[in-house]
Amino acid sequence: MKTLSLLLIATAIMLSACTTRYYIVRHAERLNNSADSPLSTTGETRANILRDSLSDKGISTVFASTYQRTQQTAQPLATALSLSLILYKPDTTAGLIARLDKMRGKNVLVVGHSNTVPELVYGLSQQAVSPIPETDYDNLYIVKVSRGWGRTRRTLVHTTYGPPSP
Repeated sequence: MKTLSLLLIATAIMLSACTTRYYIVRHAERLNNSADSPLSTTGETRANILRDSLSDKGISTVFASTYQRTQQTAQPLATALSLSLILYKPDTTAGLIARLDKMRGKNVLVVGHSNTVPELVYGLSQQAVSPIPETDYDNLYIVKVSRGWGRTRRTLVHTTYGPPSP
């Protein structure tokens, strides 16, 4: 009985002590300014670079908004990892943050928009980031959330991927 109690306690500790990583990017370069623009050739290249950059990160879940440019940015990685895209409406960012924050022990890619990425990053990391200019497509935000022993630690790394934006 004592062994079982210790095993249950150890299991509870292990389940509560986990790290989740969120890789958050804006969609790659768009073809035009239409509401649901697809990616340009440059954007398709960047989406493939994103795939190559994240394919060894243990991504298990991929979120993209309902717009085709975010889906086209996420799809190369999702295909390479045999994952389906989980679509979200970009006007429900608060709900998405709540959903993401409930995930435990996963590595997650989220592809958003210039006006939603800063809010997503803040919501998950509790750290503000600068607004993203309309011509900027190379930002990669990595939010690491470690939970355990009744504490939550959030860290943010801001880097870039692919060729620099103009």
